[in-house]
Amino acid sequence: MEFMDSYCIWRQLMRPPRGVDGETVDLRTDLLVSDEYLLSVTNLVEYGIFSPPVVDVLSYLDKLMLRAEGMIAKGSPGVQESARNLRAYAALSRQLYQQYLEVGSREE
Repeated sequence: MEFMDSYCIWRQLMRPPRGVDGETVDLRTDLLVSDEYLLSVTNLVEYGIFSPPVVDVLSYLDKLMLRAEGMIAKGSPGVQESARNLRAYAALSRQLYQQYLEVGSREE
């Protein structure tokens, strides 16, 4: 998938899916934090400004995906479904951010 494909899908989703229990709600909250970091992607697309945050966004998203995987492995069916959706959102966000770094570094 190309950078702009990932960006368009992410923009359509714009928010991670809702959680169904305390753990998945917490995971969603942490994904909302990652969305704040991904706003730098919007700055590149809309204004041509490449300014990645100081935070290691890729590692942050990797940790969130691992948390989701733990919930998928051990949760009730409702938690598993919610965690799968949250993990998919985190994976899309990670792919978009990785592509952003690659595209932005070429344009500098």
